[in-house]
Amino acid sequence: MNPILPTEEARTECLKLIEELDSNPLGHALMAPGHGRMFGVLVCTDGTVLRAFSGELEGELMVEGFVTPLFDVASYRAILYKYDRLIKSSQDHRNLSRKCWEELKELYRLTCFDGSVLKLTSVLPNSPSGTGDCCAPRLLSHAYSLGKKPSSLCEFFYGSGTMEHKSFQNPCDSRCRPLLPFIIGLDIIYQDKDIVVVNKPSGMLSIEGKGPDKQDCIASRVRSFFPCCISQPCIHRLDQATSGLMVLGLTKDAHDRLSLDFENRQVHKEYEALVDGLILEKSGTVDLPIRLDVENRPHQIVDLKQGKNAVTDWIRLSIENMYGHKVTRLRLIPKTGRTHQLRVHCASGLGHPILGDTLYGSGQKEEAPRLMLQARSLSFNHPISGKLMSFELDADF
Repeated sequence: MNPILPTEEARTECLKLIEELDSNPLGHALMAPGHGRMFGVLVCTDGTVLRAFSGELEGELMVEGFVTPLFDVASYRAILYKYDRLIKSSQDHRNLSRKCWEELKELYRLTCFDGSVLKLTSVLPNSPSGTGDCCAPRLLSHAYSLGKKPSSLCEFFYGSGTMEHKSFQNPCDSRCRPLLPFIIGLDIIYQDKDIVVVNKPSGMLSIEGKGPDKQDCIASRVRSFFPCCISQPCIHRLDQATSGLMVLGLTKDAHDRLSLDFENRQVHKEYEALVDGLILEKSGTVDLPIRLDVENRPHQIVDLKQGKNAVTDWIRLSIENMYGHKVTRLRLIPKTGRTHQLRVHCASGLGHPILGDTLYGSGQKEEAPRLMLQARSLSFNHPISGKLMSFELDADF
């Protein structure tokens, strides 16, 4: 995965740690075949520097100068000891190892951005063994447990192993990517000093709404996680029920330039949706003007006379059996950016509302647990460098 935080400050601290390992017996031990280890450094906004290693460090779970694991070490050791004895006296090593991990992962506790403490099994019940043992989760959880805010994160591999000695690495896709969004409150796809691209979950607001219960949103979480972020980083929005890709500006210059690109339709967006029923055609275009239904806010309606121009291209991807009946999976490519455009065009233009749509379809829970609409693809020119940036997600339904 891409870095989730700036790396510069932490990289400097990593180089200091590398120098220490070079002149330390521990570093020499890590050069033995297969003994290499990932190390990480997190710098907090108040200047606090935290260090971590992945897994065990030469057989030790707790080493002075490094953050503690995400579990109670004594309990962890007791489970390992029990299963080590069982495995030695049995031929069923694979099944016993699986059972061992099932018990071990019950011990993991994650301290998150909002101070809450979550069990690993409550957020990732089917997590593979070793989830939570990487540097990034340890460092971020420990920082939040101390009431500190992360500022810079960097990791490197030291010693003999499958990765290059002293090579800098990003958090891993297999164990860190599924876990970090729960810890930091954001699924960060990409970030640099100017922009951040996130995967917004269904059910979360893009920007603050009215009332204290509507202050938690993508914009507020980005501001909290990136200390140098401007007060309103949102450039575009997704409906609360829609999931998928959003780009936000961390600086005023980046925000203003990208906003202009969105206004001039120089940003390419594609969505994926599951709609009710069977669509036989392979592709088409919906061209129906839309306006607000002023007597039924925030409902939008098709109005051929007073509506604003709205155009959506669509492509049929597949026909599937889901929720007890036939549904059609579509790629939706909006050519304009009207409020609820895709939802209205599917319901009123195609005659096939998006599953889970409580405004324009039945929205029955037995039909779908959420709005089956995801912003899957996003392409734009970087507001500062001009480089083409393209992002795509796997379908989340």
